[in-house]
Amino acid sequence: MRNRGFLFVFLGALAECGWAYGLKHADSNLEYFLTGVMVCVSFYMFILGFKRLDTSVAYTLFVGLGTFFLVVVEAASELYHGGSVNLWRLFFIATLVIGVLGIKGAKS
Repeated sequence: MRNRGFLFVFLGALAECGWAYGLKHADSNLEYFLTGVMVCVSFYMFILGFKRLDTSVAYTLFVGLGTFFLVVVEAASELYHGGSVNLWRLFFIATLVIGVLGIKGAKS
């Protein structure tokens, strides 16, 4: 049951990345509509994750994974358009991922 909670939080964080990226790049009514759908999916998955995990764990994972996914998407976009990636940014994202994995692996 607990693993399902982690899955819901993971999917919610992916949806959060989708709507945050959508808010930045939406140009048409359809794109704004899809962004709204992603907001609803994100919060619904977050609620399902809250029902199966401790509040502090669910919230930390949701925010941490959402931030990680957004940074990865932005870095990929930057590289695709000929930019470069900041090494300090990568270091701190790696630290964030290690912390999120530590939370998942910690025994209560």
